[in-house]
Amino acid sequence: MFFIALAPLTNSCANQTTQDTSTKVQTTTASKDTIKKNNTLKKDSIDIPHNRNYNDIARYIAGMNALQGSPYAKMEGDSVWIKFHKNFDTAWKELSIKRLQPMAKWAAIELATEQNSNRDIFYPLSGPDILHANTFFPNAKQYHLYALEKNGALPDLDHMKKKQLENYLTDVYSSLGDVFTKSYFITRKMMTALTADNVNGTLPLICVFLVRTGHEIINVQYFHLNNDGSEIALDKDSSGIHRNDFVKVYFKNTKDSSIQIVTYMRCNIQNNYYAKDTALQNYFSKMPSSITYLKSASYILHYKQFTFFKDVVLNKSVVILEDDTGIPYKYLTKDKWAVTLYGVYDKPVSDFSGVFQADLLKAYQDSINKPRKLPFSLGYHWGSNKQNLIKAELRGSVK
Repeated sequence: MFFIALAPLTNSCANQTTQDTSTKVQTTTASKDTIKKNNTLKKDSIDIPHNRNYNDIARYIAGMNALQGSPYAKMEGDSVWIKFHKNFDTAWKELSIKRLQPMAKWAAIELATEQNSNRDIFYPLSGPDILHANTFFPNAKQYHLYALEKNGALPDLDHMKKKQLENYLTDVYSSLGDVFTKSYFITRKMMTALTADNVNGTLPLICVFLVRTGHEIINVQYFHLNNDGSEIALDKDSSGIHRNDFVKVYFKNTKDSSIQIVTYMRCNIQNNYYAKDTALQNYFSKMPSSITYLKSASYILHYKQFTFFKDVVLNKSVVILEDDTGIPYKYLTKDKWAVTLYGVYDKPVSDFSGVFQADLLKAYQDSINKPRKLPFSLGYHWGSNKQNLIKAELRGSVK
């Protein structure tokens, strides 16, 4: 994420129109939403109704041809969708060749241990970026994303007028422009692009990324975080009217039957907000040790206004994969962390001041522990490709 300014949050999002049958989840109440179809899949002790409509919608707004039986196949003859489909395919192919494929090949070697672990992926300051987290860690059972943007909802394609639909597809493509070219979302732009009048939250883009990377969306469910840090299923799709409402997307790889989950929560981790959010504090205190991923994080955790959450990351991580915008290098002390450096460290881009790390530059210039090569561009220096990655492994941890 590329944060331009820090601001207070008030949760809001539009109603979700695709609804679910009653389901058993590990909470104190069950969802009462209603759908017409389909089967029930299980992950551990959670019963997950399979509602293919979420996947059908996601494929349509991702510019992908409908699967057999989709009610939206008939809408693919529209000239606007055809153009959208072609443009999306072209951009995605270029993204895959230049970034995603090299990332996956690199990760299979450099992150092999992490990929084979049972750890959750903890991705604060993420926006809707399940794309890069899943590329690095494709086998994780759960991904936890946190950012400023609202949860949102998938579009009600059945009741959208032609012009509304055309505008929506345009907005989806436009909102992904920075990801295609730079690899990150710009928060200032996202705050406008993800309003109810446009793409409507992070959920649509999360779903677009999932289906574009070969996954099938099984279901979408909304929850609320109780003060004690436990979760409760909402009776109906969340409008984000309560602080600490969040959304879960259940999905699977089309080559595998195991269910994975991405959770997205809108929250403010600045000290003066986090200190008052008992539910969020309790939630993170109960969170198991995880693999943390931080990318294009606007150096948020370098600032004194975010010390509380910086400590959460350090205390809850067995591995941290980040660029220089995440946890400052000085906190990755040799007595606690085994650090591997990749790529090139360059001074921060001009948007940020006071965050240059002299100790990190010295580490990169070490003639004995030379940094390893980074065969892809991922971060703020996308123009020059002077990118870096830092992998910090907690000493003595069992992965």
